[in-house]
Amino acid sequence: MGLWGKSRTAESRPKFLPVDSNAAGSMGARENAIATDGGWALSPGLAASGNDNADAQPEVLVCIRNLADSFGSANIISIDWTQAEVADTGTFDVTVTFDEAVDITSATRTANQTVTNKAYILLSRLGVSDMVEDSTVACQYFSGSGTNQLVFRGLVQTNAAAGYLAFNGAGVGDTATAGLAAIVFDGTSVMNEEDGRSALGIMQEEGSQTSPADRIVLDSTAAITAKTNGAASASTTLTLDNNSGTIAVNQKVYALVGATSLADAQGDTGVSQDGSLTVTAVASQNSITVSKAVTVADDVDLNFSADGHDEILVESLPFTLAGVNGTTNIMTGVTFTGGDSAVYIGLQEEGTEDNDQGEDKIILNGTDGDSTDADDGIVAEDKTSDIAVYTEQGSSSGSASVLNGVTVAAS
Repeated sequence: MGLWGKSRTAESRPKFLPVDSNAAGSMGARENAIATDGGWALSPGLAASGNDNADAQPEVLVCIRNLADSFGSANIISIDWTQAEVADTGTFDVTVTFDEAVDITSATRTANQTVTNKAYILLSRLGVSDMVEDSTVACQYFSGSGTNQLVFRGLVQTNAAAGYLAFNGAGVGDTATAGLAAIVFDGTSVMNEEDGRSALGIMQEEGSQTSPADRIVLDSTAAITAKTNGAASASTTLTLDNNSGTIAVNQKVYALVGATSLADAQGDTGVSQDGSLTVTAVASQNSITVSKAVTVADDVDLNFSADGHDEILVESLPFTLAGVNGTTNIMTGVTFTGGDSAVYIGLQEEGTEDNDQGEDKIILNGTDGDSTDADDGIVAEDKTSDIAVYTEQGSSSGSASVLNGVTVAAS
C-alpha cells in the first residue's frame, strides 16, 4: 500500500501520478486524482482523462471502498494563478483544486463587481506606494463544475498607478477583520459533492472506510412518523403502517434517534440520519418508493419531513489546504508545488548531498569558525522565493501580503 493511502493528506494520493501538473501528460497529475466512493479516481472533464465531459464516470485508479465518505466534506488541496503582469482592466483567474469532484450552482459571471447569488473570491488591488486597497476584484465562478478544479475569473479595476493583487481579508481591504481569505457563497449559490450533499455542511471529525464521517444536521419540528410493515432487503420499496400524517414525494426519510437503523447497499447505516434518503414515489400511504435501495427490519420507526435533517451550511470556504502534515492556510508561508520556503543566492549546478541541500552555494564565514551562522546560506527576498503569498513593503509606507509573481499595470 506504499503507493497510495486512505487519508486526505498529499502523501496518500497515488504516487504513480506526477506531482507537477505541468508534467501531467496524458495520465494526469496528483491534483487530478479525486476521492470517490470507489476509491482514488481520475477527475473527468480534463485533458488527462481523455474527454471533455465533466459528467463522465470517473476512471477508478485505486479501489478503496467509501473513500470519499471517509474524508468528510470536499477539501481544497491547491490554489493556482499565473505569475505575470495583469493588464489594467484585464482579467485574472484563480484555479481552486479539491480532493473530489464538486458541482457548483452560481449565477453567470459578469464583467463587473456584482456578486449577487454568485460564488466568488474577493481580491484587493493595492497601490505600490502605500499598499492600501484602491479597489476590489471579485473573481466570480467561471468554469469547472463537475470536476475537481474550479476557475474563478475577475476583472481588474482601472487605476492610474501600478499595483499588486492580494486576497481580501486577513488584514487586507474591506474585510480585513472578517477572518481568512475564502471562497464566498452569496445568496442561492451552493457547492455540492457528487452524491448530492452540500460541500458546505458542517461535519464532525473525519471518519474511516467502515465508519464515514458524520454531518451535523437539524432536527425536524413536525415530522410524520410511520413504522415499517415487514422487513426489506436491498429494496427501494417500503411497506408502512401506523402513519401519523400524509407522506409525500421529496420528503426526507430517517430513522428515529435510538431506533434500529436502515442500511444502504454497501451496509452503511449513515443513510439513517444523513438526510440523503428521500421519497421518490407514493403508490399509497402504505407503499412508497425511496431514492436508494435500503435494508431495514420489520416494525422500525421512521420519520418523514420536508426540512428534517437539513445540514448546517457555512457561507464560505477558507483557503485551508490539505497537506502532508495536516492543514495549512495559504497565508502562512505555503510554497508553490515543488518549491522551497527558502531560496538561496548563489546556487551553482548540482552539488554533493551534505549540509548545502545537495547543491553548492555561497555560504557565510563565521567569526573564528564558531559563529552560530557559520556556513549558513544567503537567503533571497521572499518575492524571489517559492512562497505563494509574501509580505511586500510599499515604496513610501505600509505593507501587505500579496500574491507572489503577480503585478498590475498602471492605466
